[in-house]
Amino acid sequence: MKILMAGGGSGGPVVPLLAVAEKLKGLNPQAEFLFVGTNHGPERQLVTDAGYKFAAIPAAKFRRYFSLKNISDIFVFVWSLVLARKIVSRFMPDVMFSVGGYASVPIAKAAKSKGIKIIIHQQDVQPGLANRMIAPYAKVITTSFEETANNFVSRKYEDKKFYWVGNPVRAEFSNNDLPHKDFFKLHDKLPILLILGGGTGAIQINSVVEECLPELVKSHQVVHVSGAGKMIKFQHPDYHQYEFLGREFPTILKMAHVVISRAGLSTIGELSSLGKIAIIVPMPDSHQEANAQVLKKRGAAIVLNKEEFNAETLVRVVNSAKFNDQRQQSLIRNMQELMPHDAAYKIAEIILSTHGK
Repeated sequence: MKILMAGGGSGGPVVPLLAVAEKLKGLNPQAEFLFVGTNHGPERQLVTDAGYKFAAIPAAKFRRYFSLKNISDIFVFVWSLVLARKIVSRFMPDVMFSVGGYASVPIAKAAKSKGIKIIIHQQDVQPGLANRMIAPYAKVITTSFEETANNFVSRKYEDKKFYWVGNPVRAEFSNNDLPHKDFFKLHDKLPILLILGGGTGAIQINSVVEECLPELVKSHQVVHVSGAGKMIKFQHPDYHQYEFLGREFPTILKMAHVVISRAGLSTIGELSSLGKIAIIVPMPDSHQEANAQVLKKRGAAIVLNKEEFNAETLVRVVNSAKFNDQRQQSLIRNMQELMPHDAAYKIAEIILSTHGK
């Protein structure tokens, strides 16, 4: 069985693809995989580090506003279609699985033209443009959120099979192992506050954190993933800063008592699987705001929008999360119940059963 995994431009689509591939290998050790993404995102390194074959195509961005780049991107998209057809013709997969991203659109069009079965997973509450373009070709659509299944799939695509499965997370997040615990040189005297700015870091988060670090380190050990080239100047024995964390990341996420994060779905899925207390700071004016609103509505996280996110509020919220046991338990329970778990296994089974039909 050959499976083409498509998506990229950021780590967001790639992490769940890898999680599903891992489960598929367990269910069908003979399965062959080819991942297709872009050259400018982190997906090539993530995929090759995991031991899979990777092919790159240029990804045209589909802007819904006037820009001269829309003109040049027409030619980029045409060229990506040519390359996509070559990739699909050479690999000839039995099934294509996509988690969105602009790179998946030309691949889906090429796969459709060859009669290849297509399955897509919608991570965010609001479907992105790429998945909306692919959805008419899909045989099956899976979603992270129940709201998406009810409002997007069931109404607009009544002819499709759809499943609410949650969001795939890597196997490292489903066990209690802490293989890199000593890497962080932390102690047991203070709880751990983990601060994440997304795959490339976030200047907004870093600037607010920098302002309130003198207060945060009074009550927490702070582990801050600031992003490449975005390190901040602050020295303290209980402040640990990293531009990027790779294989060490699952360990520190398991160890953390409170997590400050963007509202990307890969991270939210990991937080849900681990039942973490989270302070969510969605990227302004993006799909993340809708994700964050679901978390807020469900009482699964503390949400701070751009108007609320400042040093004074952040210190107050972090400390309130630490000292209010009842609120802690409520946040943990609601985060765990936010979405179904074992999504990677469920999607792997769907892919295998779709191939057999």
